[in-house]
Amino acid sequence: MAKLLLLFVALLFQLQLSLQQECSASSLCPIGCCSSAGFCGFGPDFCGTGCQSGCDRKADCNPGTWNSTKWSKSEKCPLNVCCSKYGFCGTTEEFCQGNPVKRPSCSVDSVPITRVIGYYEAWSTTNRPCYGMLPEQIPYGYYTDVIFSFATIDPNSFEIKAGDSKTADYMQRISAIKLIQPDIRIWIAVGGWAFNDPGPTQTTFSDIAASSANTKKFIDSLVQLMNKYGFDGIDIDWEYPVAEDRSGRGTDYKNFVTFQKALYDRMKGGGLKKQVSLTLPASYWYLQHFDIVNLEKYVDWFNIMSYDMHGSWDIDNKWTGPFVNSHSNMTEIQQALDLLWRNNIKPAKVTFGMAFYSRSFALTSSSCNTPGCGISSGGNAGKCSGTTGVLLHAEIQDEIAARKLTPTLHREAAVKSVSWGDQWVSFDDAATWRLKANIIRGQCIPGVMVWAMSQDDKDGTNIKALTSSVGRKQMAVPNFTIKQPVRDLPQPVKTCRWSGCYSGCPDGFKAVQRDGHKEAMLSTENCLADGMSVFCCPSDQDLPVCTWRGHRNSGACQPGCNSGEVSVGSLRVGCSSRHQSACCTNVGSTSSYGMCKWVGEAPTCNKGCPSDFPNKIVSTNTADGGEQPCVSGNKHYCCQNPTPADFTNCEWVKKGNPAKFPDKDFICEDVCGSDRIKVATEVTNPYSGTNSGCFGGAWAYCCKPPVALVPRGDDDPYGGVQNKEFQTLLEDYMQNPTCPATVLFIDPGDMFTGAANQKRSLELEAAEHRVLYGRAKDCKLDHYIRLTQYAALMLTAAANVLKQFSVVWNDIFAGHYDTELEADNLRTYFNRHPDILDPHSLINYVLLNPLRAGPGIRQNQRTEEMFCHYVGTRRKRDVQLRSSSTAVELASRHVWWMEAGNNGQPSMAVILEGILNGDLSPHYARWQWIDGARRTGPMLEMAYWIGPNAGQPSGSQYDRYRDTHTLNHGEPDRWVVFHFHINADFNSYPYLWETNGHTYIGVQSIQVFHAHESTGPTNGGAWRVQGNSNADARTQRDGFVCPEDELWYIGTDEGLPSGSDQLQRNLRQWAQNLFNEGYLSSESIALIMRDLTFYNNGEINVQDSSNADFMSYWAPNPRYQQSMYTINWVRRYDTFILSPTEPPPQSPTRKRNQEEKEIRSVGERIGGEGKW
Repeated sequence: MAKLLLLFVALLFQLQLSLQQECSASSLCPIGCCSSAGFCGFGPDFCGTGCQSGCDRKADCNPGTWNSTKWSKSEKCPLNVCCSKYGFCGTTEEFCQGNPVKRPSCSVDSVPITRVIGYYEAWSTTNRPCYGMLPEQIPYGYYTDVIFSFATIDPNSFEIKAGDSKTADYMQRISAIKLIQPDIRIWIAVGGWAFNDPGPTQTTFSDIAASSANTKKFIDSLVQLMNKYGFDGIDIDWEYPVAEDRSGRGTDYKNFVTFQKALYDRMKGGGLKKQVSLTLPASYWYLQHFDIVNLEKYVDWFNIMSYDMHGSWDIDNKWTGPFVNSHSNMTEIQQALDLLWRNNIKPAKVTFGMAFYSRSFALTSSSCNTPGCGISSGGNAGKCSGTTGVLLHAEIQDEIAARKLTPTLHREAAVKSVSWGDQWVSFDDAATWRLKANIIRGQCIPGVMVWAMSQDDKDGTNIKALTSSVGRKQMAVPNFTIKQPVRDLPQPVKTCRWSGCYSGCPDGFKAVQRDGHKEAMLSTENCLADGMSVFCCPSDQDLPVCTWRGHRNSGACQPGCNSGEVSVGSLRVGCSSRHQSACCTNVGSTSSYGMCKWVGEAPTCNKGCPSDFPNKIVSTNTADGGEQPCVSGNKHYCCQNPTPADFTNCEWVKKGNPAKFPDKDFICEDVCGSDRIKVATEVTNPYSGTNSGCFGGAWAYCCKPPVALVPRGDDDPYGGVQNKEFQTLLEDYMQNPTCPATVLFIDPGDMFTGAANQKRSLELEAAEHRVLYGRAKDCKLDHYIRLTQYAALMLTAAANVLKQFSVVWNDIFAGHYDTELEADNLRTYFNRHPDILDPHSLINYVLLNPLRAGPGIRQNQRTEEMFCHYVGTRRKRDVQLRSSSTAVELASRHVWWMEAGNNGQPSMAVILEGILNGDLSPHYARWQWIDGARRTGPMLEMAYWIGPNAGQPSGSQYDRYRDTHTLNHGEPDRWVVFHFHINADFNSYPYLWETNGHTYIGVQSIQVFHAHESTGPTNGGAWRVQGNSNADARTQRDGFVCPEDELWYIGTDEGLPSGSDQLQRNLRQWAQNLFNEGYLSSESIALIMRDLTFYNNGEINVQDSSNADFMSYWAPNPRYQQSMYTINWVRRYDTFILSPTEPPPQSPTRKRNQEEKEIRSVGERIGGEGKW
C-alpha cells in the first residue's frame, strides 16, 4: 500500500515539474502561464509582464510570496490545506514543508465507543437475491442508532416522502426493534449518490437550499414524516454540493449552511428535540465544497464515509491509475480525517464509517496480485451484490471458505486481502476493525457507523466482530420472564456486624480498617484456637470510620465514644479495669447500634433501662463480650422506641453453622450465622442460668434482620412492561377479531420479501366473523400495527429474547383457534424459508384469517409433500410449504392459495377446476427474466382468459373465477395469471431433470393473481396483462414456494396418497397438462437457452448440455430470429403460435377514466381547472 502512496506523491511532483516545460506564444502550457523566457508557471513571474500565452490563468492559492490577489483564485486553500510555492493546494510534505496537521490525541482506553450507527437499505430485500435484511431482523443489542435509507424528495413540491409503498411499509416496520430495545434511535436519511444522478432530483437539494420558502416546505413535510413514523433524527446525505459533476452550483456552499441552520433550529425547537447528522465524503475533491466549520454548529455529528477510497473508477483516473488498492485503506482515510483536524472539528462530532462490503478488481495478470499491480476492470459481480466490482463481506467469506483461501493482512493500511485467478478484493474483519478502532479512539473519536447493516449475514457475523473490535458488548437481553407468585424475598442485610471467631466477612461485606492503623478492627474475645472476629460492613455502602477507644497504659481503661460515634463492641485486652470501646461514625450501616446502649457496670450491675432507652432487648453478664463480668445482677441492652428492626428477631446460639468444634459439645463458639448480627454473649447457659454448657467460649445472642417485602403487583402471570402490552393488545384483538379486516381494512402485505407493493384496502372473512362476534366498531389502527410488530418480532428475534411472548400468544390466541398457529409452529414455518417469506405478512395473514389459517397451512404442507422434491437426491422430503406472492413486481394480496374466505374470492382449487374444464382459456405465455429480489432467473408468465374463448368478453356465469368483492365498483377481473419462477443457479437448483425417458423443468415458486387490464408494447416487447392498473379493484396474487433446497418438477407423475383433496388432484392434472401441451417442457425452455443437445424424442439431453445457459435478454432465438423474452405465444397442436390474439379493447369505463385523466392533465398544464 505504501508504494501506491509514493506513486501518488510522485505524480503530484511531476505535475509541479511540468510547470517548467517550454512554451511559446503559439504553444500553450498544459497548466499555467507562459513566461517571457518560455517556461510555464503561476504568479507574477509567469503571468505578469512579458507573459506570452495563457496569461489569465490563476493558481489555486497564494503561497504568500505574491503581493497581489490577482494571481490566484483564492488567498488560501479550501479546508486549510497547505499551499505549495507553486500555488497548488495539498497535504503532503511537498505542500506543507514541515507544517504537519495537529491531530487530537487521547489514550485509547479513555475513549469508549458510545455510538454504533447502522444504515439500513430499504431495498436490500427487493434488489438483492441474498444477504438482505427485513426490518424485523435487525439484531438486538448491537446498534445504538439505525438510519433508514432513503426517503426521497418530490422535485416539484420539495416535500419528503417514502418514494414507494414498499419503502413506506418498511418505514412503519423499522421501529419494531424499539419494542425490545427502547433506547435505540431510528433516523431517516434523505439523499444518497443516486439522488443527484441525472434525473428529476439532480438539483433538488440546490433548489431547496437556495430558497427559504422551499426550505420551509421541506422541513414542514419532514416534521410530518418524522411524527408519522416516529423517527428520532434526520441524516442529510447531499452528494454533493457545488461539484459540477454532481449537478451542484457555486451558491450551494453558503446556501447549505443557511439550510442546515433552519433545519437544526426546527429539529431542536418546539418540543421536537430531534437529532441531526450530516454525511461527509472522505475525498478532498468533494469535501472542499462543504463549509464544515459553520456546518458543525448545526449538526449533532458528522458521519464520514471513510470507504470507497478506490474502485473501478480509478482505471481512467490519471492521478490514481489502474492499480490495485483497498477502498478502506487507513493510510488514505487518515488524510481525510486530517482535513477535519485542520479545521478544528471536535472529535466528539465525528462518526467514523466502516463498510460491510468491498470493492473488487480484475487483475491484468493473475501472477501480480498485490497492491500496486495493474487492473483491467472491476471484479466479477457477486451472486448477492449483483454489481461488478462489489462484493459483500459475507460473499467474500463464502469465497474464502469455498476456495480455502488464506487472507493477507496489510497492517499499515489496516485491511486484509485475498485473490484467486484474476480476482482481487480487500476486506475488513475483527482484526482490521480493531486496528482502525485503536487509531480513531487515539484521536478521540467516540462513534462508528456502518454501511450497511443490511448487508450482514443472518448470524450478524460482521456486527458481532465490529462490536468486539471497538470494545463494546452486546446489550443484555431484556427481562421478559414470567413473574413468579408474589412471595417474601430476602434482601441483603445493610447493618455492620462482627464476623465471628472462625470466619471472614460474609459475601457483600468488607473488613473495616482501624482508623490510623494498618490492621482491621479485630477482636479475640471468647475465641479459641487462635480465632479472631473482624468487624464487617456492607461493601456497597459508605464505610464508617472506626477505632478502639479507652485504653490507658495504666490498665485503668476509660470506655466510651466521641460525639457522632456509636459503640459497636467492647474489648478487655489491655484493661485491668473496665474495657475498651469499639467506636464507629454514625452512618447508615451503623445506625441501629446508635439507637441502643448497654446499661449497667461491673461489679454491681443493678440498673434498669432509662426512659429514653426504654426497650430491653437482652440481659447478660458480660454485655457484648468484652466488658468486665458482673458480680451481681446483669447488664441490659436497651433501645429507643421503636426498637430497631435489626434487633427484634433474636435468639441464643451455642454453635456456629457449620460448627467449628462439632464433636465437642462442651465448647461454645460465640458465633452467629452470616445473615445475623451478634449483639451479646453469655458464658453461662442463658436458658438455665447455670454454668453447664460452656467450658470454653460463650453463647451468642444473634438477631436476624427483617426480610423486606417485594411490592405486590397485580396477578398478571406475564412479566415485563412489553409483555403486558402484548397481552393487552392480544386481548383487545380477541374481543374484536373482525376489526382488522372489516373496520380497518388492513392490507395484509406481500408474503414475499422482495415484492414491490402497491397498497390496497381489503376486507377478509367478514361474513363468517360477523356471525361469530359481530361487527367491531371500536378498534384502532395503531393498536393493530403495534400488535403485528410484536408478533413479527416473535418470529424473527432470537428464541431466548422473546420466549415469554410466545407464552402470551399461545395462551390467548393460538389456544383459542388452532395449535398449528402456536408460536413455535409459526416460527418453524417461517424459518423454512427465511430469505423469502415476509414475517409481517405471515402474521397479517394469520390475524386476518384466524379460522382458516391453521387448516390452510396444513393443506399447504400436504401439497408440498406431494410436489416438492429435494434437489440433492430428487426424493421428497417432509418439509413445510410456504404460501407466498411474487418476489419482484407484484402488488400486495392476502393468501388464498391456502384457503378462500366466504367473501367472493375463489379458491385455488376452483381456479384449477376452471382451467381443466375449459372455462379459463390460455391467452398467451411469455418468458421473462427476473433480476434481483429473492431469485434471479427466467420466469414463464402464463395468462388465462376468464371465459372459454380468449379475448372475447365473458358473462357473469364465470364470476366464480373472479374476485367479485371489489371496492368502489372497480373493473371486473378478466385474466388469471400465473408466474413460474426458475432459479438460474443450476449447481444449487438443477432446473432440468431426466427421469423415465422425459426431461422436466423444476420451478422454485409459482405465483397467481387476477388482472383486469393490459399494457401496450413496452421496451420492445409485446403487450402484457397487469393487475395493479386499477386501484379500485383488487388483484389477488399468491402461490407457493418450495423450500430453498427443493423444486417442483412440472408434469412428473406424482402418485397421490389416499386422502388427497381436490386442490392436490387438480394441481397434479394441471401440471401434467402443462408438460404434455408444451408450456413447461423441453420445447418451451429451449426458446431461451443455447448450447442444448436433444434426444430423438425432442427432449433435452441434460448430461450432454453441460455448457448450456440462458440467452441474454436481446439475443435472438436462432429459429425465430428474435428475442423470445419479448414475444407472446401459445401452443396449439404441438406448435408455437407467436403473437396470438391481441387483448380486447379497454372497457368503456376504463377508457372514459383514462380520457378524463388526460383532460385533467392538460388542464393542469395550461393552468385551468381541467373541466370536461
